[in-house]
This record gives sequence, structure tokens and C-alpha cells, in this order.
Amino acid sequence: MIDWRNLVKKRETETHFIVEGQIAVERLQNSSYSIDKIIRIGKDLSRDEASSLLGFHFHRGYLAIARKPRNPPLSEVTKGTLVVLPEIADPGNLGTIIRNANALGGAGILLGKGASPFNSKAIRASAGKLFDLPVRRAPDLISDLTEMRKTHTILGASLSKNSVPIEDFQPISDQIALLLGPEDFGLNKTIESHCDRLIHIPMSRGTDSLNVASASAIFLHKIQQCLP
Repeated sequence: MIDWRNLVKKRETETHFIVEGQIAVERLQNSSYSIDKIIRIGKDLSRDEASSLLGFHFHRGYLAIARKPRNPPLSEVTKGTLVVLPEIADPGNLGTIIRNANALGGAGILLGKGASPFNSKAIRASAGKLFDLPVRRAPDLISDLTEMRKTHTILGASLSKNSVPIEDFQPISDQIALLLGPEDFGLNKTIESHCDRLIHIPMSRGTDSLNVASASAIFLHKIQQCLP
């Protein structure tokens, strides 16, 4: 029997994670994820106790304790447009990118280092859309990229001199992998060397870059528009 109060307090373990709020819990229930417990605030747990365990004032009505799914093989995340995040630090950005990918034609997420998609902030930012997309944590990202080059056009978001505006990119297949670098310094040279093309969003008024989650929406929308 699980110690569910301890799990709520920890928010995430190696095997479980917490989902907060009625809408997110409903989306979890409609997914293939395994659920160990649904907690009704006011019945199974008082609002004060829930707030104490979570560390903030909680008023969303429901919590759920779910099991983390197996890490999917690369073959399950490489059909259609894939978003690749070699090293993303902020779970809020990660969750927003997952939501953007789900809304704008993304078929899966491939992660290297960084934030967990099962972090409560990431789940909130994804609006529960984490449960609709396969998310893989690559044991060896370079190996995954090497394999993906056999089937995908790999696009790297970069401000390097070899990068072209996204408006000038014309895909030749519907198998695209979009690589977005860390929030602070972007893609490194090793990752860029595995890209078929480098692309960027033209800026104005002295702005040099966008938040990575905002950029993901623009790139994904453009890719969706110009797919053959």
C-alpha cells in the first residue's frame, strides 16, 4: 500500500507523480496512464492538509497519484514532427512546449538533460496535454539524433551565421525534428553538427531572442503550414 500523503508532499518520485486540479485529473483519467489514487479535497483530504502537504494554498478540488510510464523507445516518438530539447532547465517552459506541440502538430517530445515532464509545474503548464503525447528521455541523445537522421529532416533553432530565416525553409518531407536549445545559451556546436538545417525567427527593434516556449509555438506553426 502506498504512502500517498508522503507522495503528495514529495510531488514526484522515481516511480510516481502528482496531478493537481479537476481538469488535469480528468485528462489523466482519459489517458493510458496508471492511476494509484484520486484524492478529493474536502472528502479524502482537507483543504488545509492538502495545502500543508503541497506547500501552497490549494483550491483545485482534486489530486491524483499516477505511475510514471515506461520510457518509450525512439520508434514511438519519431512519426511526424518531433520536438527535441537537449537541455531544458525550466519545467514551466517544458510544459508549455508540450502544450504547444500538442496544439500545433507535434507528434512527440525527445528530451536530453534537464527538467522532468512529471514535475508539477510542467504538468500545470502543459494543461494536462502531457498525457496525450509520447515523451522520451534519451539515454544518449547523440545516438538518438544519429538514428533519427535516417528518417527525419533535423532543424536546429540557432542564431549562428549559417542559420536561415524560418520563412525561407521549405521541408521536403513530413518527418521533421525541431531542436530547441537551453534557455540561456542555445544549441551547442556538437548538437548543431547533427542538424540538416539551422533556422531562426527574424527579430526587430533590437530583440535578440524569444523565450524558448514562445519560439517553439512560432516554429511549430510555420512547420505545420509548410509541410507537403
